[in-house]
Amino acid sequence: MIKTTELSDFVNTEMTIPKERISFFGNPGERLAIIYQNREYPSYLETEGDTKLKWSKVLIRKLGEAFPDFESWFQGDPDASKTPKLEIIKANEVFHLRLIMADEENSDEKISDMPIIATPPTAGLQELLLKWITGYPNYYPRDFRFSFKETITEEIPKVIENLKTIRSGHYQVRGFAGDTQWAEIPWVKVRDKQALDDSDLYLAYLLAMDSRKLYLAIVYGEEGMGVRSLAEKAAAYRKNLVTEHYRTNHKEVLLANASLVSGIVCYREYTETEMPEDEVLIAEFEAFRKMYKLCLTKGQTADETAVSDEPSEEIIKGQDAKVENEMVAEIKQKPEIALEEQTPPPQGSQPVPAETVLFESICEERPGVENKNQAESDSEVPAQPKHAAISTLREVVMAESETNLSSADVDDIQSKAETKAAESKSFTRYPAKNDYLPPYLQLVQAKMGDKGYYYPAELIKTYYLSIKSKPFVIIKGQVGSGKTSFPRLFAEAIGANQENGRFKRLLVGKNWEDHTPLLGHLDSRGHFIPGPIMLILKAAKEYPDKPHFFMLDEMDQSPAADYLRLLLEGINGSKEPFLKREDFGADITAFREYGNLSFPDNLYIVATINESPGSFPVHSRVIDSGNVIRMPVVEIGVFADYGSPTGDSDWENSVFKIHSQAKGLPEILERLMVLLNELQQLLIKHECPMGYRGKNEILAFGINSGVEGLYSELEVIDLALLQRIMPALEAVSETDVDVYLSLAGFLLEDGLKQAFSNLPPDRLIGRYEALLKAGAIPCPRSGGVILKRLRQQHKQ
Repeated sequence: MIKTTELSDFVNTEMTIPKERISFFGNPGERLAIIYQNREYPSYLETEGDTKLKWSKVLIRKLGEAFPDFESWFQGDPDASKTPKLEIIKANEVFHLRLIMADEENSDEKISDMPIIATPPTAGLQELLLKWITGYPNYYPRDFRFSFKETITEEIPKVIENLKTIRSGHYQVRGFAGDTQWAEIPWVKVRDKQALDDSDLYLAYLLAMDSRKLYLAIVYGEEGMGVRSLAEKAAAYRKNLVTEHYRTNHKEVLLANASLVSGIVCYREYTETEMPEDEVLIAEFEAFRKMYKLCLTKGQTADETAVSDEPSEEIIKGQDAKVENEMVAEIKQKPEIALEEQTPPPQGSQPVPAETVLFESICEERPGVENKNQAESDSEVPAQPKHAAISTLREVVMAESETNLSSADVDDIQSKAETKAAESKSFTRYPAKNDYLPPYLQLVQAKMGDKGYYYPAELIKTYYLSIKSKPFVIIKGQVGSGKTSFPRLFAEAIGANQENGRFKRLLVGKNWEDHTPLLGHLDSRGHFIPGPIMLILKAAKEYPDKPHFFMLDEMDQSPAADYLRLLLEGINGSKEPFLKREDFGADITAFREYGNLSFPDNLYIVATINESPGSFPVHSRVIDSGNVIRMPVVEIGVFADYGSPTGDSDWENSVFKIHSQAKGLPEILERLMVLLNELQQLLIKHECPMGYRGKNEILAFGINSGVEGLYSELEVIDLALLQRIMPALEAVSETDVDVYLSLAGFLLEDGLKQAFSNLPPDRLIGRYEALLKAGAIPCPRSGGVILKRLRQQHKQ
């Protein structure tokens, strides 16, 4: 237990720790789990001068809100009239926090609202389910060895096993939080032991993808069965049940596994704010157990009435019509799409296809089409609903036009009409630019501008965040686009230049076959001649507090994977020396000077690539080792005023490291993990998933961005697509067009995504371009590249 009574001990989310108490908390740099109101808030112990415990800002804000009398104290205000006393109790490697009034130190009476205690072994179901919902997102990015998984694998199953109807021993109860890493869908399953061998039906608690909901569900999950077949099997079981107020629409369930979702028979949804008492939870569990038992009892009947693996044409049509009608209804209800109510079509006319409700009808005066008298038109053409199908525009134009239009003219008319229609809609708009720069990056921009170079804000902060996330950045661009001058000017703006040895540029030669041009070689007399990278490695070691930059200009002039092999190992985390004893021959002096040099944490590698023919393709292993940034098109206009270029120009290397406060942002991690998981599921579907390295570096980029307020989480995912995912796909020549088609629908509203799914590629490209121009694509930066790839693939 530790108590603090001095206000000066706790300022700006940092608490000074006396030397005799350091061992109580652990080793410097370790993450501490501080529990407040059954929710974990990560904190860190750091030794920069005095040992300090750095608290989660979220926790500080919550304490201030919960106890307004002490709000100024938590903000570090020395004029606070009262000083509370903190009490931290360590139990099972976690720390439980409580506050008591300063004048109650010797009193046995404690503040009733404040005590925070560990979850006892006999905790009720409500308490454990709440712990699951609130705790899992905080543990997901952490080491799997943390004991939180016991809540899912031991504590909740133990409570269920002690229920009266389960104690009979007829049921198997198991919890799963992952094997070697945290599971994307943790669960607690209950199965009837008598049906283990011949049934794929079970009862389960499942955590939603965003960790904000928990489902109690009856699920059918036969391995190898398709989504439609699973849904039909679940529907067959549902016919035998009276589900009462429990939900049956599995499409509303938020889980990453489509097969799992399709097999849900019925479910009950719980949230942190809507979690019933133990008595209600147990009663609802018992209701689901009875329904589960009924499904097993009538399993044979369900098998006979279920639809076979080859459903009839009538059933398929009925299912498709139902899906289409649900989709149209869902789109109408979306406020951001704001469709007007459609006039029902005349009796006997064909219904408007579902996807066509996403665009306005073509105006009466069509380009190249003469207007007709309304009466004449009414006598010849059946009345159309307000939202006529754009998909029929070609036929309408060709039929009504009295001029000879080519196919290209008709395509142009259709494209312009769809663009105009998309721009007229009240979609959620996603800006393609974020020009905010904090003062320290504004100064960098001003220093570049003072030398006659004008780079956009997004390029500067994206480059800055990329370096912080991984010490390897690849810059692509046309000849003369500024890809060589930009990293040099950035380095000079923060105090690293060729004169002080902290910036070095090397022009890659033709047909390098190994690492000797970089690392060094033995001359004819047996002397070791150090390569340019060894010189800057030595400089970086001598000045560890300063950032150093090494630029490989025109990296694609030689096969990069051949000469960069050892350097890439260092970039990707190896701390082994680059050269071995035998590389120095008999030159003992050189071995002593360069033999122990490994990749330091204050060196940053920048490589440039020409987007022109005649270069070697860059291997996917190299692309996967860093962020890829494309230089924007040079804009010609009035010189912008970026402010005064005077200011501090000598950054410390600590600027490029993840800030300590970044480690206390569970909300950022949670939102990023949800988005990354959705992207990963899409990539897995096409057998091109991102690896752990890519995922971790995207998270690092997002955490740094979140700390400094540079990009939103959605913009981070957009940039991850642009800088990591798309370059990796482009490096693989056999990448299928279906990947880009799926990426085109990534994060779209459900109605738009469903509408896109059945379009032929040419029409999808046209409509995607229209939405991109209208600002309705959630990832507009990568959207332009996706559109380009779709066009290239379509032409082939």
